[in-house]
Amino acid sequence: MEQSPAKLAFLILSDDPARAIPGLVMASRLKQNRGADVRVLFFGPGVKLAASGAVDEQVKVLQEVGVLPKACRANVEQYGISDEIAARPIELLAAGAEVEEFHQLGYTVLSF
Repeated sequence: MEQSPAKLAFLILSDDPARAIPGLVMASRLKQNRGADVRVLFFGPGVKLAASGAVDEQVKVLQEVGVLPKACRANVEQYGISDEIAARPIELLAAGAEVEEFHQLGYTVLSF
């Protein structure tokens, strides 16, 4: 009997690259090497990190392996970084609904 892939949601809360980059690298590697069902959501200060350019390389790798990172629209507006986020392959959405969906669909949430 074949086991279904792990369902993992990476919640990037930190604006510190040293905290967030390991999670982003793990997300791309689990998708690429193990076929995991991976989602990535930047939330709170994590959206500032996504907009800063400090994780552009990791976001590019995620996109290459088939993971489109998402960011909280309200946080992006709160921090006034709409233009910076728009320049990156990151989808904006309502984070509360996304996190609720993680639960409803049985994802394990890992936060960085």
